[in-house]
Amino acid sequence: MSWLKVTGLLAGLALSCPLPQVASSAHAQGAAPFPNKPITLVIGYPPGGGADTVARFLQQSVSTILGQRVLVENRPGASGRTAADHVARAKRDGYTLLVSPEGPIVIGPHISQTVTYDALKDLQPVSLLTKTSTMLVATPKLPVSSVKELLDLVQSKPGGVYFGSSGVGGPNHLAGEVFKQLTGAKIVHVPYPGTGAVIPAVLSGEVDLMFGFVPGLDPLVRSNSVKPLAVGSATRIASLPEVPTMAEAGVQGYDMTSWIGLFAPGGTPEPVLAKLQSAMAQAMNEPEVSGRLKGMGFDLVASEPGAFAAFLKTEDAKYIALLKPLDIKE
Repeated sequence: MSWLKVTGLLAGLALSCPLPQVASSAHAQGAAPFPNKPITLVIGYPPGGGADTVARFLQQSVSTILGQRVLVENRPGASGRTAADHVARAKRDGYTLLVSPEGPIVIGPHISQTVTYDALKDLQPVSLLTKTSTMLVATPKLPVSSVKELLDLVQSKPGGVYFGSSGVGGPNHLAGEVFKQLTGAKIVHVPYPGTGAVIPAVLSGEVDLMFGFVPGLDPLVRSNSVKPLAVGSATRIASLPEVPTMAEAGVQGYDMTSWIGLFAPGGTPEPVLAKLQSAMAQAMNEPEVSGRLKGMGFDLVASEPGAFAAFLKTEDAKYIALLKPLDIKE
């Protein structure tokens, strides 16, 4: 056999049989366990709101548990729907996740004409993280110290009292609209791009009231920066036992609580969802994390994906019924 034929035969063999080292390397890359790069928690509001607070409390613990960096990215806009749309369109690999309250999931889709995702299909439930109550607070400049005094003031100047929210269709906007429906109070809604933007407006007296969540408002109540008028839950809050419920304040039938959940893009593999849920549950069970969150008024849940999915269907039906008589549209 000539030298040229031998060379050609060897070349053909080389092309038909990949080098063992290359094949081994490719196999190793394909088999890399989740996670093998940083994970991003996307928040649909500016820093300072409930979802942002929960994400940042869990950030370091989850990073340690999973052995990868966990980043928090704020993408405010459209009452949280900008972030929800971003995650719904992300790769289905578990590296881009949404930490969100109910607004963009079971409220916004029923009042907005511009929703670009199906929340119950395009977003995969990973875990219901926390629940908490709404709370009505007033700027110190408003001459009231109870719900009764507030209603008397509003009656004396209808349309002259303003409440801020994190945006049209957000849970604290809805809390205000339900309050208006049950009391007949003619208070005017002023939307802001997030809870973190509403709080300075209340502190300065730019708006008179806000329906916020206990965790974000607790420090302001303790420092006397705002005046608490009532909580929206059926029972008083352990962290602020002196604040009456709406029912105790004379508003019967008012029960507005909020929740924060973790979502992945729809179609994310179940083993990835299970690993993420497990990491979140472990983090929330750590004494430092659980102690701080509970101390701020959060009830910790950390449910599994299936239980969270069932919860979302119930919540979706609840808000469809609740929103119908309010006729809120963007």
